[in-house]
Amino acid sequence: MSIIVGLKFLHYLALFLAGGLGVANGLLAKAHQMASEPPAPPVQQTMMKLARLGLVAIILLWVTGIGLSYLLYGGFAVGWAFHIKLLGATILLGSISFLNFHLTSTSKVGAPPNPFVMKIIPMISRGALVVVLLGIAITTTS
Repeated sequence: MSIIVGLKFLHYLALFLAGGLGVANGLLAKAHQMASEPPAPPVQQTMMKLARLGLVAIILLWVTGIGLSYLLYGGFAVGWAFHIKLLGATILLGSISFLNFHLTSTSKVGAPPNPFVMKIIPMISRGALVVVLLGIAITTTS
């Protein structure tokens, strides 16, 4: 029982962390797009830190989620809505991983992030998050 409580605590903590970091990075990117200016180097470094922390939070969500799934349900055979949730979580993990790769590679060459990537990744991430939340809401409703 205490393992489940601990995993849930870490899962919720990671959820809040990932959400906040995603919003912060999205707002920074949008502000620079609206100003038609690339982010200054300190802002780029901050965006990279936010993206890395977001990736760590998503990975923590996956690890704790897998543990909770096995402890609470005995595996992943929880229903179609749970699989929809997993699809959204996979898309979210992929988009955040790609963002981290993109920011790292552009930073190494001293270039600003691609504006298209910085515009599309938040949209993909938000859409994936809606799928995740809808899937889990359906799954946990009796």
